[in-house]
Amino acid sequence: MNSNTTVLPLFGEDTEQDEAPIQAPPVRLGMAAAAARIVPYRDTQFEDGKARALLVVDCPFCDHQHVHSAGLAEAPRVCLRRSRCIGRPTGTYYFPAVQRDR
Repeated sequence: MNSNTTVLPLFGEDTEQDEAPIQAPPVRLGMAAAAARIVPYRDTQFEDGKARALLVVDCPFCDHQHVHSAGLAEAPRVCLRRSRCIGRPTGTYYFPAVQRDR
């Protein structure tokens, strides 16, 4: 019987350097104005039958649209708001004017 014993490192022990590459800090994107519009919709979750509204924002940082609840369509909440971009969290956008889709 051959009794050669081989020691294998567990989980890469002693074979790899545990050096993570140095990453630059995230770029601060600051605040920018974004175009926004109110979009009415019907939601079957509510039994009152009233139309609801969504605030759809064209994000200036990630070229996507972000959707916020705006309450009832007959009286949507369009007060001045600030929000962070989901894709680039160091960017904050606000919408000074809101268009209303019909």
